[in-house]
Amino acid sequence: MITFTWDDTPEQYDDPSLVNKLNFEPPFIFSPEANYFIQSDNYPALQKLSPQLKEKIDLIYIDPPYNTGNNFAYNDKFARDEWLSFMSRRLRLAQELLAPTGCIFIAIDQSELHYLKILCDQLFGEQNYVNDFMWLHGKGKKDTWSRTLQQHTLCYAKDKRQLAPFEETTQTDWATQNKDNDPRGNWFSGSISFSEKRSNPKHKNYFTIKSPSGVEWTRQWQRPRQEMDALLADNRIYFGPAPEYKGVPRIKIFNEDTQKIIPRNIIECVDSTRHAQAHLDELLGHKGLFDNPKPVELISHLIEITAMPKDALVMDFFAGSGTTFEAVCQLNKKDGGTRHTILIQKPEPLQEPGPYKTISDLCWARIQKNAAQYNQSCTRITMP
Repeated sequence: MITFTWDDTPEQYDDPSLVNKLNFEPPFIFSPEANYFIQSDNYPALQKLSPQLKEKIDLIYIDPPYNTGNNFAYNDKFARDEWLSFMSRRLRLAQELLAPTGCIFIAIDQSELHYLKILCDQLFGEQNYVNDFMWLHGKGKKDTWSRTLQQHTLCYAKDKRQLAPFEETTQTDWATQNKDNDPRGNWFSGSISFSEKRSNPKHKNYFTIKSPSGVEWTRQWQRPRQEMDALLADNRIYFGPAPEYKGVPRIKIFNEDTQKIIPRNIIECVDSTRHAQAHLDELLGHKGLFDNPKPVELISHLIEITAMPKDALVMDFFAGSGTTFEAVCQLNKKDGGTRHTILIQKPEPLQEPGPYKTISDLCWARIQKNAAQYNQSCTRITMP
């Protein structure tokens, strides 16, 4: 493994005695059934939260400063050593907070992508890298030589061996044939078994099924016996043309059927930054208060594909405009979940004058509006 070093830049709250002097107001008493918004520098806040939250966070999403040098609402201009020092401190704490089955998504553009990847390999372990989920956002960003269409989201597991497989629900709409004149319409076939060579005779899904002509197929199936029996009874298993029915059994998938698939790492199913900006402007009743908010659908998509339990605890310690809270509320409404959030945002001044003085004020205003919209509640905590 490559050893990655840089000239470390100390921070004030490296000193535990200073962190110990800080207190949450009101005191933070964790409940898995509550939402929290913490107004604080995230570095000491994460240190203070660690005793109560160690290995309890199921999923973390963060959109940290990209170190582009642009004059956004965040401090977005560090020397590289300073940026690496800044990120490493927070990511170490994030790794401690993640549950053994948890994962983290880190939004980044190309300015620091490769440095962040090596840093995360070092902190989380190369073996726990999941993928780079690239979001195609509108017309992209151009220079003289090219137009960059994607933004990156690196994903790492706490322990990939314990991370559940990711999955995405998709609806079929491309079937053009109906080989057996099924009255339900066009369908295509998909694999539903392992070959005899790859099958495990000791697996619980290893059993025999019989085609209409009596041909027997003994192998490991991708569905349990009870589900396979239901598919057979519903004429959902295709054995090839009649009357031989001797083809390898395959599942029939009709147009408008939904199925679980392995998610692609290219995300095209969400709105652009421009639409996210318009949504935030409309929600808050003012234009241009916060630059480049992420689309709600992007974060809800990332949470959804992890297949985490519907009562998962989600953290965002670069909360920004509060998109993660709305994404969790939206996803809970969609699937009946009871996910909860912990958001942390420093009271940094906004660049443009308006109804809110700081990013944390704006974030809290959005949380309140979303909480009312989705019949949720959220406790506000501050730490000077």
